[in-house]
Amino acid sequence: MKKYDFGLNWSGSTEENFIAFLKSACEEKKLSFLWISEGNVKEVVRELERNRLVINALLDTEATYNKKGDPYARVCYAVKDAGGAVINDPDRAKVAIDKSVTHYELVNAGILAPYTVIVRNWEPYSYRLTDEERQKLGIPFVIKPALGYGQLGVIRDARGSIREIAQARHFDRGDNFLLQETIAPIELGNKRAWFRVFNVFNTIIPCWWDDKQNYYEHVLYEEFNSFGLYPLVKIVAKIAALTRMAWFSTEIAIDNKFNQRRFLAIDYVNDQCDMGTYSETPSGVPDDIVRYTANCMVDTAYRYIHQKKHAKRYRIWLRDATIEIRGLGFAPDLLKPVPVQERNSHDTFRYKILRILRGES
Repeated sequence: MKKYDFGLNWSGSTEENFIAFLKSACEEKKLSFLWISEGNVKEVVRELERNRLVINALLDTEATYNKKGDPYARVCYAVKDAGGAVINDPDRAKVAIDKSVTHYELVNAGILAPYTVIVRNWEPYSYRLTDEERQKLGIPFVIKPALGYGQLGVIRDARGSIREIAQARHFDRGDNFLLQETIAPIELGNKRAWFRVFNVFNTIIPCWWDDKQNYYEHVLYEEFNSFGLYPLVKIVAKIAALTRMAWFSTEIAIDNKFNQRRFLAIDYVNDQCDMGTYSETPSGVPDDIVRYTANCMVDTAYRYIHQKKHAKRYRIWLRDATIEIRGLGFAPDLLKPVPVQERNSHDTFRYKILRILRGES
């Protein structure tokens, strides 16, 4: 039987910086590394499902759970079913990334979001907005698919016609859609108050995100304090507690509608964060953040494999400071260590029975 400590679902064939950072961190921790791509994913699925391959910890950047037979999703479930850790856990990810579900969870938890109308997948060709919905949405408004990614299926200047809703639906006919009011952010220090905030286990990393130019900038300590950006991290900590996701980003904008400063969760939970670096593309994430994320993934896998504790108290990593703030609570216990003798057992069925007897599944 082949065994790997750390696996990566990554369909590309180019070793981008993120992969290089992961491999370097694995070498430092003396963890074996397996890159699962288009060239070997079918073989990996076959070997995992026949219990001829073990992956102790898997980082997923590819699985599409609403796509029947997706091989990367099968890798995630095969690793999980055999007792390995998956970042992010496939069952948590399936629910969290569905904006038509997460929207209500966030709003019910007191997190502000743009005014939103959910259109179910069977409705687009007959749907009619009410006068009240039109008034609250305003013109133009945004149409986005509930399970969309990479801005596919998004219409930013919708006027309310059935044709526009149906056109957006062509991205995925089985998907629900969200109609959302357009948010006009205020300016803070000559920057649009639009942010992308990363959650990496117990670390929250706020970045300015120019949604027009697709440009990141890590928030400074002085900016965090002088602009009163504490609600950014509070929202992300609350989303992590609700969804129990280990690694995600969310977009948050600040507007001044009704003459009241509002922090609004725009895109909820973005799983499988794009880790292209700024040194590779102008729209990339700052290199230090990508390197930190890679090191954190590998360190967490190492601690999981060796049954070591990991920190749960939240910290906020700014460009020039790392701080802790009371009131954020603790990061969820996202990875539950599995005894080595069970994790490496060839008898997958025995392991599943043990989990059932312990009330773990």
